[in-house]
Amino acid sequence: MSGYDPRGLQTFALGCAVGTRGPCHNRSLAYEADIRGEVDRFTADQGRGKVAKEKEEFAAVFDTLMLCKFIRGCFTDLYPEVARLYTLTTGIEMTAEELELTMERICNLKKAFNIRQGWTKADDWLPPRFLKDPIPAGASKGCVVKPEDLQMMIESYYEARGWTAEGLIPKEKLVQLGMADIAEEMGC
Repeated sequence: MSGYDPRGLQTFALGCAVGTRGPCHNRSLAYEADIRGEVDRFTADQGRGKVAKEKEEFAAVFDTLMLCKFIRGCFTDLYPEVARLYTLTTGIEMTAEELELTMERICNLKKAFNIRQGWTKADDWLPPRFLKDPIPAGASKGCVVKPEDLQMMIESYYEARGWTAEGLIPKEKLVQLGMADIAEEMGC
């Protein structure tokens, strides 16, 4: 687990639960929505799946292009600006739409790898402590992640990704992303 406690950061709790390498503040960045007040960090809702998906893909931009995440606040409109940087650096034309699609592909590819290695829906969850032990002091005193809220947010994340209720990537989704070879390898 990272240094952020998901009990007082509901969107981050979702990001931790569905993280393809486990709970990771570097791969999700879902905590930003909570900390910046884009959402009420103490409550869960159906919209958190979309937020977590977007923050995950936002983080993938930096990881993929080997950019320091500390500069993320320097961008006004991330995808067009980074696509322009990519084009100027490599000489290969990249549009904002292509970059955004690439990040969605990357996130789906990570999940496909985990599924191939035996992942199940049960693996998208948090350790029991975050569901049972309230935070003892501070601004988030008394907070836990309610299992029913976490389940609802996970379902909304799967829906935002276009996955099945079991967290599997449908063949149609992989084909839509230009990953028919992955669908075939997975036996979809």
